[in-house]
Amino acid sequence: MLEEQMKNLISVITVLFLIGMVDSVEDGIATVELTDSNYRIQYADMPVALFPCTISEGDFFHFAYIDGVTEIRCGEPE
Repeated sequence: MLEEQMKNLISVITVLFLIGMVDSVEDGIATVELTDSNYRIQYADMPVALFPCTISEGDFFHFAYIDGVTEIRCGEPE
């Protein structure tokens, strides 16, 4: 099930600009809110291991597209 959720999340990320906020972290899974460029909010569960920093409730992150690679970056975009 987690694999299917990740595929859905990746398909959403590749289409839209997203900024995220961590709602909760439990057992290695972060429940997050993702807001797209049209201000629509979706909820997703993401493995904590995907984040390049230590995350906790209320932390922001965003997705950056560099040379065809999607990266998760901690904090709000500049």
